Amino acid sequence: MKRIGIIVEYNPFHNGHLIHLNSIKERYNDSLIIAVMSSSFSMRGDLSILNKFDKTDIALKMGVDIVIELPFVLSLERSDIFASNSVKLLNLIGVDKIIIGSEEDNISLYEEYYPKYDFNTKIPFMANDNLGFFYYKAIRDNNYNIELETIKRVISDFNEIKPKSSNITSASAIRNDLSLFNSYTPQYVSNMKDRLLNEDLLFNYLKYKILVTNINDLGNIFLVDEGLEYKLKDIYKFNNLDDFIIHLMEKRYKKARIKRMLLYVLFNISKDKINNIYKEDINYIRILGFNDLGREYLNKIKKSINIITNVKEGINDILDIEFMVSKVLDSIYNINLIEQEQKGPIRR
Repeated sequence: MKRIGIIVEYNPFHNGHLIHLNSIKERYNDSLIIAVMSSSFSMRGDLSILNKFDKTDIALKMGVDIVIELPFVLSLERSDIFASNSVKLLNLIGVDKIIIGSEEDNISLYEEYYPKYDFNTKIPFMANDNLGFFYYKAIRDNNYNIELETIKRVISDFNEIKPKSSNITSASAIRNDLSLFNSYTPQYVSNMKDRLLNEDLLFNYLKYKILVTNINDLGNIFLVDEGLEYKLKDIYKFNNLDDFIIHLMEKRYKKARIKRMLLYVLFNISKDKINNIYKEDINYIRILGFNDLGREYLNKIKKSINIITNVKEGINDILDIEFMVSKVLDSIYNINLIEQEQKGPIRR
């Protein structure tokens, strides 16, 4: 039985994701599919519009066998680090293959570019293949015994903000226009529309946090470069997150980096805390959910790998932050995250 890894955010899970999963099952009908999934926030700093346990439930319903967590501090990163963290977790749980969506569907492009890669060189690939290259690089750099395989993306562009098809569009387009939710997601997902989380609700909490925090403490927050702590104090002039982000971007920063920084500010996560976390090796897998096939596999490996199923304070710094993020989101959105964190994985 092939152990196949996928790397997902499911923000939200849409029809294109279902095609990806069904394509994997067609290629490998005797397979175990393990998804490493970003939890409450995406790589670009967006709040997940469904909470991580709803996303886990959806993933299992749609055909994933095990969902493992890519926690807040490991997912909220630029693409090369996001890819490295994701592949590291899939290697820990023992996948044979990682299968990704790809615009070019040509793994040889990664092979050819790998010897030429330099951190300062612009990656010559489209969005998914950009990430795909970093998945490939993580495998090669660490000599993981994992094969990377691609599946051609169907119709939609990763970054499109308006649909070009009657039934498939990007997650970005759906988030941009929630009226698309019913038409472009499977019915099981669209039935959760009343559970969507509104990112705009975070702004007033962020404003309060910045205004009551002194300049020196703001300067110690991760990703707050020298000088940005003063611009952060301008938040009193703004009434929404988008306008404030534009104010902070200028010509130096991309939107995703500013969004990440603001989340580190909101959750009061310092440079020292993140630097200490990255000195430690990841040596555990946090399980968010599994089905019967997944349970069988986890029982086979549980003596050889540190598996965490429920979270409480004091396990490690990464999970302490994850637990704290869930507490804050619970207090804002009243979604019982802490109860689920302590209860354990979703089971199907």
